[in-house]
Amino acid sequence: MELYQIRYFLAVAETLSFTRASERSFVSQPALTKAIQRLEEAIGGRLFDRTKSSVQLTELGHAMLPNFRQIFDTAQAAREQARRLTRQQQEVVRVGVMCTIDFHQVLPGFIESQDRHAIELVFREGNLEALTDELDRGEVDLGIMCSPHDTPRRFKATPLFREDYVVAIGDDHRFGGRPTIEMAELDRERYCERTYCEFSSYIERLLEERNVRLEVVQQSHREDWIQAFVRSNFGVAFMPQSIADAAGLAHVRTADCPIVREVKLLVQAERPVGAAQQAVIDSLCGYAWPR
Repeated sequence: MELYQIRYFLAVAETLSFTRASERSFVSQPALTKAIQRLEEAIGGRLFDRTKSSVQLTELGHAMLPNFRQIFDTAQAAREQARRLTRQQQEVVRVGVMCTIDFHQVLPGFIESQDRHAIELVFREGNLEALTDELDRGEVDLGIMCSPHDTPRRFKATPLFREDYVVAIGDDHRFGGRPTIEMAELDRERYCERTYCEFSSYIERLLEERNVRLEVVQQSHREDWIQAFVRSNFGVAFMPQSIADAAGLAHVRTADCPIVREVKLLVQAERPVGAAQQAVIDSLCGYAWPR
């Protein structure tokens, strides 16, 4: 006898209806009926008396009901225990992803490590400073991060992909329809500042060098708020192209001063890398990142 046959038997015994039992079991009624027949063949007798108007347990069915229920409950308990033990055996890899990186863009890079290894991934979000501290303290194992500055020597950095910074604009903005602008055209432009942007100081310095002044009208660390401000024409915002694309925002590039960031995988250089962490690293490094 098979466990699914016992499950179907219990469903019929509880509903006293082959139709309702098949609906509850998400199986066709002919398939459920055939399974019951095979169970009856296995135990050597009828379990149900069926008429046009009713279904009733036979004497054998009544006798077998507690036994089948115990078998089914025991099997379910064993299956759940096996799941718990499997989860306990999984190695955990803690990944910090910088809040200014589009999570949908990086998540596919982790899929291979999930397909091939029993690894549990735990993700956490933070800005550049917070994730750097967490890497130092060992609170995250891997960091997906980027910065306009050189990576400190205490970290080992592996480049994953590069992407442009763009100026996100509302649909009715005067830059609409243009692929590029000159940086000077931003002078006196209403600006929405992403306060957690790791390139903020770098971009400010580029603007100052060109005597371009922005009128900051909104500030927020939340990407969705900045996107909403830009979409509603409160102002423009510098942001990575992946974030602008994910938000469906129109954008232009600064032709005379292209800004590019490199997203990197960081680990603590002096901390040993475990097998599970290495599997995740290999998955990320082997992924075909869009260029």
